[in-house]
Amino acid sequence: MMKTVIAVLVATLVGFGGGYFFYSRQHQQQSAQLAATEAGWQNEKAFLEQSLAEAKKRQVDVRTVTRTVSTTVTNRHSAGEILDKLIKLNPNTGDESRNRIFRQIVYHLQMLVSLESEAVPVIHEFLKQNKDVDYVGDFLNEAGERVSRGGFASRNVTRTDFLAPPSLRLGLVDVLAQIGGEQCQAILAEVLDSTGRGVEVAYIARVLQDEAPNKYRDNALKAAKDLLANPPAVDQPNRLDENARAYLYQVLAMYNDTSFVEGAQTLLVTPDGRVDRQALTYLNNTLKDQSVAAVTAAYKDPKLTNQTERSQLMGAVLNYAGPNAQANELFQQIITDETIPAGVRLFTIQGLAGGAGKERPSDPKLVRSRLELLASLRGTLKDERILKSMDDTKLALEQILAAGQAKP
Repeated sequence: MMKTVIAVLVATLVGFGGGYFFYSRQHQQQSAQLAATEAGWQNEKAFLEQSLAEAKKRQVDVRTVTRTVSTTVTNRHSAGEILDKLIKLNPNTGDESRNRIFRQIVYHLQMLVSLESEAVPVIHEFLKQNKDVDYVGDFLNEAGERVSRGGFASRNVTRTDFLAPPSLRLGLVDVLAQIGGEQCQAILAEVLDSTGRGVEVAYIARVLQDEAPNKYRDNALKAAKDLLANPPAVDQPNRLDENARAYLYQVLAMYNDTSFVEGAQTLLVTPDGRVDRQALTYLNNTLKDQSVAAVTAAYKDPKLTNQTERSQLMGAVLNYAGPNAQANELFQQIITDETIPAGVRLFTIQGLAGGAGKERPSDPKLVRSRLELLASLRGTLKDERILKSMDDTKLALEQILAAGQAKP
């Protein structure tokens, strides 16, 4: 038994000793490797620090390398080629998207601008031919009636600024305006003197006025007045041509010209018995209350039988009712004329206080003169509806004064 115990103890001691020897040897090896690694790092650190110190002592030499590259443009289009492309582009053909074609049109027009003086004679030659490509475009519905596509013409009948031109000719006018210079101005003045389209007169007049203020004033006014007095027949007119008179009167307004007053008076009523609204607006804006006599005469024109058309003139005259004797006389004739629908007469009375779409009067003198007008006529009337409308209008005018809404 004792021998067995001794044997076990001896084996345990031998195992422990072997394990300790193995661990001790492994620890020595790891320590040696760590020491070697540490020594390597110290050497590398010293090298890096030395390199950095030497780099700081050096002067920086920065050199710019320039390379000259020559290229040859082989796909440059001439002004004639670009114009030929523009002539073939038509957004109304329906073959492609209108927006896509318009982008191409604008692109090619800007290519002409970039050619500057090279493009000028080519554009001049085309404009002299009186040819055009219409971009506005109308189409027919199932009943064969023309329907506007909207856009330039429908948003504003006298608009002369646009993102995309309404025609090729106007696009080329814009190209000349962008190129600028006396040669381009001379070409535009030539077109102004020869064109038969109101929209071209209005657009070119504005361009020339911007480029050379009042230099071409006489040209523009002569062109506008000639076309107003003798409008030419236009083959296949579009909505821009239908609004030609509005464009031409816009030119007169731009220069504050009053020399066409007599001509406008003769044009107030058209041969087919309609009111020329552009002539009416021109006279009102130009003559103010002095237009009453001419408008009253037109109101009594026997050709004018349509009550809606007559109402246009009636409203223009009654804007001056109160202080103007001729306007007061027409007012009395209207409200006592039983052949005129009762509703029209009632609206006429209410208009004195700003009703029926009329602007509310703000001048105390004007308000008082209209109160005096109502008072002078009330005793001569018997129609209860007319009397009530006059009383209501009188009250409304008095309230304007009492509330201080009429500014002195």
